[in-house]
Order: sequence, then structure tokens, then C-alpha cells
Amino acid sequence: MKRFTDRRMKLPDWKLSQRTLVIIPHLLLIVLISSTIFLYGYTRISAILRKESYDVYHTYVNIEQTINQAEYTNNKSIEEFLPLLPKGNEFIYVYDATIDTKRIFYANNNTEITNKMTNYDQLFKSVLTKMLIHIDLGSVYNVYTDSYVDFSIFEHLDSAFVQINKQVDSNFFTGEIAVFNNVSIEILEDFKDILFQCLNLLALFFAVIFITIYVNKKLYFKPLKHLKNHYVNFTKFNMKVYKSKKPAIKEIHETIDVVNGAILELQDGLKESKSFLDEMVHEIKNPAHNIKNELELLEDYVEDQEIKRGLESVKKETENISSLISSIKIMYDIYYLGASAPDIWVNPVDIIEPVFEEYRTKRTDRKFNYDYCINPNVRIWIDNGSLELIIRNLLDNAIKYSKNGSSIFVGIREQLNDNIVVLDVVNTDSSIEYSKIGKIFEKYYRTNWAKEQTVGAGIGLWSIKNITEIYDAVVSVQSSPNTTGFVITFKHVKYAEESTSSN
Repeated sequence: MKRFTDRRMKLPDWKLSQRTLVIIPHLLLIVLISSTIFLYGYTRISAILRKESYDVYHTYVNIEQTINQAEYTNNKSIEEFLPLLPKGNEFIYVYDATIDTKRIFYANNNTEITNKMTNYDQLFKSVLTKMLIHIDLGSVYNVYTDSYVDFSIFEHLDSAFVQINKQVDSNFFTGEIAVFNNVSIEILEDFKDILFQCLNLLALFFAVIFITIYVNKKLYFKPLKHLKNHYVNFTKFNMKVYKSKKPAIKEIHETIDVVNGAILELQDGLKESKSFLDEMVHEIKNPAHNIKNELELLEDYVEDQEIKRGLESVKKETENISSLISSIKIMYDIYYLGASAPDIWVNPVDIIEPVFEEYRTKRTDRKFNYDYCINPNVRIWIDNGSLELIIRNLLDNAIKYSKNGSSIFVGIREQLNDNIVVLDVVNTDSSIEYSKIGKIFEKYYRTNWAKEQTVGAGIGLWSIKNITEIYDAVVSVQSSPNTTGFVITFKHVKYAEESTSSN
């Protein structure tokens, strides 16, 4: 059964704080570390690419030397020199301007120009190629010709190629000579090694992150969560100190000690206030009861009706004082001290009908009507005193805020389909403004009309609201221009022969 959970202590939601304090900083750290690892891999690949490009440059320099040597030695054919120069996956393209159709490729026997590899390697090569073509190789200074030689890189056949062009116009040869290198194939193995290194670094980093989160959760957030759950399970004044021997950081243990110290001080204060309240209830209720007895005795000896009415009024006020004190005691014990609501099941007719008859006998200036439609074996979950307090407060309100001669109806009905019991208290000649209906159950709240017409503390309906919350019942109010009705729905109902409740 629900027990006024909305009255429990509202502690911060540590889950939200955990996400804020752990996940977001670690996400930023993950982005930073991932970017660093990517830059590391990118820098390594760029360095290897430049190394391969410088190898092409060496071949280019050899071509220059070959041409110069051929020119000085008056050799007639360049074909004798160029086939000896390519290495690795380099190849040389020669275009003879004197013969338009003469285009020659020179390469060694191991040169791979086309793509012949497995799908696995092809995937890596495609990724590598996309990376390589975005790297700026710049230029290199040629000391032999006192000029700068430009590197160019382009994509062809899903591979990246480095190229250096050489325009030749000499007695020995006229045309264009270009040196190429399929760097995607040259660097592929190095790229896979670097990629796996980066993935291993990321895996190691993620492992460190998860270990850090786990340690933080174990030593920091979990103890705080246990502390919160411990106090959430108690009402705001009825608490037991939290004790835990599980590991936690020093600051958490200090926080727990501070909280427990505050709770112990609060409990000491509550014990003193409870003792004071018990004494106050005893000191007030006994004189009030004695006064009532004396007034009843005086009524037997007084014949003047005016005096009798005065005595009746004073007696009624003493009854109101006793009822108010009982209300305060019940609310303090259950609502504030958090004592468990008693497992008591009562017949509502047995409690309500005597109170109704009492009011009908005393208040002849009102027309009282009473009816019930309920199985005599039905029981509802509430204690006798609380139910009596509810019906007395509702009847007092109905009398206070109505005129002489108005009607007051009390009804008890059972709704079998919903398995609930409903208590209705309706009176005529009174009304509540629509804008005020949502406020009448607030502590100390009284409408302006009520302040003008009657005296009161404004805690009657507030007490009813809190008692119904304790027993998981629902109270509501309905008002028309000439009628006001309160409805209390009891959801925990059982029959006398049954041992369990049905909701």
C-alpha cells in the first residue's frame, strides 16, 4: 500500500549529477584523445609519404644526370639508361617530341601499377588513398639546377600517385619525362601497422576511461546513491542514521558523518517536541473533558433556555478544542514523526452514524439526512480516530458555511465495479468560488467570505487532506451556486472474512 510517498524527503537526483560530472567531461576527453591519436597517425603517414616522394626525387635526379651524361658522351639512345632507374613501384613515362607516337614506360619487374589485391587490402588502400591525396607535399630544392622541383599527387585507379615532370630540350633528347610512384601500394603495409597502433591506443584509452568511471561510481557516486536511497525510504522526520562499511573516498565518509550528525540532532529535537506535545495534549484534554462534564451537570439544573443555549455553545467549543488537539496529535504522530499507519480496518457505518446522530440531535437548526448503501461486512483501511476526525471536520464545515434551515446530507456508498467506498458530505446554501477550489486544502487557507462569517484556524481541510494521503484515499470538492459537496474515496477495501485487501 502506498504511504504518502510525495511527503518523503526530496533529495537531489544523483543520476543527473553523475551524467553531468562524469559523462560530459569524459566525452570531451575522448574527443581530445581521439583527435590526438588521429593526428599522430596522420603525421606518421605524411612522413612516410614524404620519404617515398624523396625516393622519386632521387630517381628524378638520376634522370637529369643520365641525360647530362648522355649529352656529353654523345650517346644516341636514352633507352639504354632509363630502364635501370625505376625501383619499387616507380615507373618512368617518356614522351619523345620528335616522334609523336613514341610513348614508353619503364619499370622494374616488381612494379604494380594496377590494383591486384584482396578485398580486405583494397578497403585499406581506398581509405589510405583518400588520406594521401589531401596531403600537400610542397617542393624540394634542386642544387644541381638551382631551382625548386614540385611534387604533385593525384588519384588514379583507386590509388594515389606521386609525380615529378621533367621537360627536356637538348641535343640528346627533346620531350617530357615523368617519374611516378604508386604510393598507396608502397605505404599500404605501413598504413595498416599505424592504423592498428592507433586502434590499440584507443582501446587502451577507453579501458582507462571505463576503469576511471567504474572507480568513481564505486567510491563516489554509489555511496552517495545508497545514502540518498536510505533517507528516501523514511519520512522527513523519522530517520535512522546511515551506516555503511563499503569502500568510499574520504570526502564521502565525511559527508555521511555530517548528515548523520544532523539527523541525530534532529531526532533529539523531535523527542523533546513529542514529549512536550504529549504533555500539552494531556493538560488540555483533561480540563476540557472536565469542563464538558461540569457543563452537562449544570444543564440539568438550569431551566432558562437562553442560559442552556449558552452552556451548549461553551460545551461545543470544549468539544472543538478536544477534537483539534486530537487532530494535532494524530497528524504529528503519523504525518510528521512518520509512524506507520496502523493496520486497522473499520466499518465506516459504525464510526460515521453515531457522529451523524450526535450532530443531528444538537443542531436542530439544520436539516440532516443520512443514507448508506454498503455491505455490512465491508471494511476500509483507516483508524477510528482519523475517520471520526474527518466526518466531524466535514460536518463542522457544513454547519459553519451554511444558513439556518439548510440541508446537510451524509452518504456512504459502495461501488462494486471499482471496489471502492465513497463518503459524501453535501450541504446547501453555500458555495466556493471556482478559483478558490484548488486552494481550500492548503494549510491555514480560508476564503474571504469564511473569514467574515466564522472563526477558525484553517487547518481542518488540510488535516483531512493529509489523513487521506496517509491511507491512500482521495478527497475532492464539488461546488455549485447553492451547494457544496466533499467526496472521499477509499481505495483499500476488504470484507470482514477476508485477510487481504484489494485495490
